[in-house]
Amino acid sequence: MKKIIYGSLIFLILSMLVACTNEKDDFARIHPNLLPSEGHRYSLQAVGKEISLDLLEDNNITNVGPVTNTSSYESLNEQYPKLELKKEPAFILFDENGLVLKTYDYEEMIDFLQNPDK
Repeated sequence: MKKIIYGSLIFLILSMLVACTNEKDDFARIHPNLLPSEGHRYSLQAVGKEISLDLLEDNNITNVGPVTNTSSYESLNEQYPKLELKKEPAFILFDENGLVLKTYDYEEMIDFLQNPDK
């Protein structure tokens, strides 16, 4: 009887751990509009530097959609305070589970998108 109880407890704990590792972060749960559109791996919020799909395609990046441009980090912080942006330009990438990159460096964002499995 004790073996059944202990076995059940271990199974329950392991199930909870596995479920937590696949869980979406706060952005994904609270703001699903930040997540990539169907058929894309990432979505991009750009602040203070205009990013277009054409610009990304010029860098051989086709796995991003949608791209949203905002003129000031203050307005994005008002909308999404958890981003805690400090300056612009800023580039925030989300995948299906939530935030994957927040950077103020354009080249870092491009490198990440060109080498997503790095």
